[in-house]
Amino acid sequence: LTQLKQDDTKVKMVNLLTTVKKLRGIDAEAGDEILVSTLATAASNGDFSLSATVNLLKLEVFVFYQKWKEAVDLVRKAGNVRQFLTASFASVRYTFLEALTYVKAAQSAFGWKKRQMKKRALKTLHLIQRWA
Repeated sequence: LTQLKQDDTKVKMVNLLTTVKKLRGIDAEAGDEILVSTLATAASNGDFSLSATVNLLKLEVFVFYQKWKEAVDLVRKAGNVRQFLTASFASVRYTFLEALTYVKAAQSAFGWKKRQMKKRALKTLHLIQRWA
């Protein structure tokens, strides 16, 4: 698939297989090293679109398994992923998952951290409201 420049397709398939393996209890860390190596390859090649796709898929897995701390860390580390996602549905999906991540992180946080997460959640929710 690499020779045909279908890295995005490979990453999506790895994500699906990872989810199935985790749900069946076969391998708890299935596919994580493949996504990490793909992310490293994309960063070294300057392929921001592939990097954004990998971050979106990792975020989907974190949200699916309700790993909110890891999801918040990923959203912060990834930066502005929306501008590099080529398909409009992927950008919308990422924005929705980002808002959900911040809302859930705000629910479990305390003090200034809660206010910070709530502020980021409201910012993302306002972006979604402007679309409608």
